[in-house]
Amino acid sequence: MVVEKKKTISEIMRRYLIFTLGIMLISYSGAWFIKGDIGVSPVLALPYTFSLIFSNISVGIWVAIFSVLVLLLQLVIRRRRLKKRVLLLQLFTALALGLLTELSLDALREFNPMSYKGQLLACIAGSACLAGGFYLCHIADLGKIPMESFMKFVAKLLSRRYATVRLAAAVLFSLVAAMLSLVVLGSVVSVREGTLFSIIFVTIFLKIFMRLFRSLEFILLPENRLKRLPANTEDPITESHFVITVSHEYGSGGRTIAKRIAHELALPYYDSDVIQMATDESGDIDLSVESHERTDSKTLKRLYNWYTSSFDEEVELTNEQKCRVEAQIIQEIASKNSCVILGRLANYVLQNHENSLHIFITADEEDRIKRVMRKEEIERDEACDLIYEHAKEQKKHCQHFSETIWGNDVSYDIMIKSSKYGVDRTAAILLDLIKEYRLIMR
Repeated sequence: MVVEKKKTISEIMRRYLIFTLGIMLISYSGAWFIKGDIGVSPVLALPYTFSLIFSNISVGIWVAIFSVLVLLLQLVIRRRRLKKRVLLLQLFTALALGLLTELSLDALREFNPMSYKGQLLACIAGSACLAGGFYLCHIADLGKIPMESFMKFVAKLLSRRYATVRLAAAVLFSLVAAMLSLVVLGSVVSVREGTLFSIIFVTIFLKIFMRLFRSLEFILLPENRLKRLPANTEDPITESHFVITVSHEYGSGGRTIAKRIAHELALPYYDSDVIQMATDESGDIDLSVESHERTDSKTLKRLYNWYTSSFDEEVELTNEQKCRVEAQIIQEIASKNSCVILGRLANYVLQNHENSLHIFITADEEDRIKRVMRKEEIERDEACDLIYEHAKEQKKHCQHFSETIWGNDVSYDIMIKSSKYGVDRTAAILLDLIKEYRLIMR
């Protein structure tokens, strides 16, 4: 059972401060795009176009109007089923976006780039601010700005990925703004190459921020790190249960060694069983990312996946849920009996379990390549690619969900190179060490 911790006043203040900074950056991005004059971001396209058509009403006011209209539309569709706190926060955000857009334009009133290079730099600056704003609002975890919230609701209503709806909305807003501008003003002003650039640059910056600033996120909001920790089980893990976790490099023979250890010690062995149990337990969680959407062209599919990977909360949520369910199941296994568990960050999940031994098995690259070639019956180049992809995925998974470095000796009690002794001898050495460890712990 997972108990939701009540937020402290300090945490609430920090979250609102970070959220406010995010709103300020989003507003400032609009000013940069407008000053760049090579096209604004899709989300600003309609408000900016209307400010050009109705010149007596400023762009900031139009931003606030559109945000409030989107909020009202949500209320109508949801039949007023919107939490009061969420409603007030979105209303405040809508008004703040309008006001801050005006203040941002006033702050940049002296900035009027004459060269295309200067205009392009303004577009890049706007994209960085917009991505930074999105990122800060995301880690604040208080809610979304009205337009983003509406798109998320539409995605849920249509059973589509949020990132897909977001991309479709960006295209729709840009097309409508371009047509309005062409028909009423006689030329396309608000939507130009800068609009496309903004989509590309925002995606790039968002990926950079999500990768580089995670440590900063946990400094500002250490509570976010706690959300990633595995949920406690109702059954406490008895210290009398001896648990061996085995992590290994792909091709090192770690799976064979772990099975040999489990067999010799007469202990239950878990590896893919954990994943299967997590899949069964997760119910309606679809663990296949590609099953959501498909595109015919491989190139388009790559571009689509590249874009959506920065915004697709459903995929991120799925991975978070999957990891948490696996962690909970590992805890449940450890609470019921002694065992051997292969992979699945079991060493991290059971890091506070005193009666456990965490092993990491590595091997020389050449030995791993030969083993994979033999096991998978593939050529050398394919084996090298497979090893590289496995290592890349393992490092990414470990860093993302445990904030530890995969293969770092600090995370393990024993590290051993199977290529030095061979699989059988390595298993024998580990069995001797395990028996010695159990004698010491008695």
